[in-house]
Amino acid sequence: MTLSAWIADFITLFVVIDPIGVLPIYLAAIAGMNSADSRRVARLSVAISCGVLILFLVIGQALLTQLGIGFPAFRIAGGVILFLVALKMIFDGHEDVPNEERAVIVSEVAVFPVAMPGIAGPGSILAVMLMGSGNAGWLDELRVATVIAAVLGLTLIVMLFGTLLRRALGRTGILVVSRVMGLLLAALSAQSILDGLKLTFG
Repeated sequence: MTLSAWIADFITLFVVIDPIGVLPIYLAAIAGMNSADSRRVARLSVAISCGVLILFLVIGQALLTQLGIGFPAFRIAGGVILFLVALKMIFDGHEDVPNEERAVIVSEVAVFPVAMPGIAGPGSILAVMLMGSGNAGWLDELRVATVIAAVLGLTLIVMLFGTLLRRALGRTGILVVSRVMGLLLAALSAQSILDGLKLTFG
């Protein structure tokens, strides 16, 4: 486990997860929530993402092979889901969340769309599977698991900063940011679908 391997894996996963790119999904998901619930969403989504990525690190390749799922199909499916999230960001209004619904909504949005596919999407899942596929066995997996924890720690910091940003921008500012980021996310999702189709029909 050389230092260069650690650095290369960290940079790769950081670029693929793109904590700054996760921020608009998070901001759209927490619209209407108070600061405490927003922070809960951030912490829970990072914990869920960590579990998902480590699970795929350990058994991902065997699972996809067993199910007969190729990465192109995985990428296309992820692109479609991201596109649906983008449509919600662009067209849905944001309403305050009633107290009795907060616990349920916090759990729901932490899982979808923030954790999956926002953080643990097809690209990051594939990246951890490839990074853990070396010949060193559990040493490779330990290195990648450490890198996952580091990148997700930075992602959590970005999202918590986003909570402060939301407070500074106010309701109107967040609506504007959500719409603009929704358009960008729609373009990224379309690119993911196109990449999957290119891998399929190449």
